[in-house]
Amino acid sequence: MHHLAVAVDTAPSLFAALTLAIALLWIFARHYSVGVGLLLASQVWIVVAHGRLPALDVGLHAYPADFLSACACLVALSRLLLHRVPARAGVLLILGMMALTVWSIVRGIGVGGFQTAANDSRVYFFQVFAFTLYVATAPLSAAMGRVIGRAWLAAAAVYVVLSLAGWADAGLQAVGSPTAAVGAVTDARPVPANAALMLVQGAVLLLCPPASDPRVPGRAGGGRSGTRRHRLIRSTLAVLLFVCVILLQHRTVWVVAAVVVVVYWALRPSPTGQRVATAVAGVLVGCLTAVCYGLGVFGSVGGKVAASLADAQDSHSTFVWRILGWQELLSAPRPWVDWVVGSPFGSGYVRIVEGGLITVSPHDYYVHVALRLGLVGLLLLVAVYTQVWWRLPRDGPGGLLLRLLIVSQLVFCAAYSASPEQGLLLGLCLWQIRFRTADRGTGKRSADVPGPLPRPAVVEPRTAWVPAGSGASHRRVARAAPTCT
Repeated sequence: MHHLAVAVDTAPSLFAALTLAIALLWIFARHYSVGVGLLLASQVWIVVAHGRLPALDVGLHAYPADFLSACACLVALSRLLLHRVPARAGVLLILGMMALTVWSIVRGIGVGGFQTAANDSRVYFFQVFAFTLYVATAPLSAAMGRVIGRAWLAAAAVYVVLSLAGWADAGLQAVGSPTAAVGAVTDARPVPANAALMLVQGAVLLLCPPASDPRVPGRAGGGRSGTRRHRLIRSTLAVLLFVCVILLQHRTVWVVAAVVVVVYWALRPSPTGQRVATAVAGVLVGCLTAVCYGLGVFGSVGGKVAASLADAQDSHSTFVWRILGWQELLSAPRPWVDWVVGSPFGSGYVRIVEGGLITVSPHDYYVHVALRLGLVGLLLLVAVYTQVWWRLPRDGPGGLLLRLLIVSQLVFCAAYSASPEQGLLLGLCLWQIRFRTADRGTGKRSADVPGPLPRPAVVEPRTAWVPAGSGASHRRVARAAPTCT
């Protein structure tokens, strides 16, 4: 009777969840732009709400991102099976990592139960791979670059507003300094590191916008002055995003931004003289910034940023703490099966660092993947990024944009685990590879590739000799003769 009462109580919730799931599946299958927006909005909501609130509790806690990820994954698998979307090498590698994830979850159910295994795998593995597959298998007629770019900049704008609100409420604090409210060392940064990374990537999107649609004949263009004005606006907004990243004081994201700037300088097509001049200008700006800091131009803000930088160089910094934790996790004895395919989800990350017991995730995605998906999963991850870097276009703003985004992910994952929204960018790279492969194919197209349009009739001139007056001379004139090609 008790089980029957529980079933009756949960029936309305289950019916509502089923109805919502059907509606979400239809949206994700038919409206890819709305689907991308929902996936990204779920991650922004987590930052805005400062945590995850259960959306449905039927013996286990399921969150909005879980429902959206499941719908995106089902739609992606249906595209592969029903719509004959070709599973190229990159998609197959993602499917391989997802299969390893499922296997580790099944093994983890016997270790700590389904809820523990699901909590350990849902964010950094299942959601990341689901986001990636959904974008990677999108129809080739979809303008995925424009959709993700606009959604990304909108999310970056939300994070800027949250940062400004946080600084207005509590002021700008140096990392590691005690707050006046509690008198203890707390993190006073308004948004987490993954949000700061999105600001860097938003700046990249502004500096290297996705290729626009070809100009339609008869449409009034902005002209050269309009292009310059838009470029100036984009550059100004990108600089403001970089300034916001500096003030957020996520030191790993500082490194990401520095590496992205250097790679942008190295890969951006420009004459050698201009490249050298840009490097000299960058060095001069750095020297001028150091002189201004020494003169106290930046005031207390400069002092707090400098204190945060000095804290990162301390012998007890968070980076040193992470390295010691990685050593403890990787040196722990484990059976050979766990080395090959990973330890079960839910088996924990217990280690002793500087005399303290640590149980959180390793703060390194490569170590994280090696621990849970084994060396096989780590090799698959490396193979995905290697293939993406090798097959992305090497010319044009689109190729430069995607390469910079990949570099930002690779550097960030050395100190943090990948967040689900990064799967959208990796999926965009795989989708772009599919698009280029189909574009230069030999006529074999999948079902989601629009066929070639009929070519219009071409009018070729045909010459004829006609008399030119009454004399014996002749002149040549052209007479149109329509021919279809």
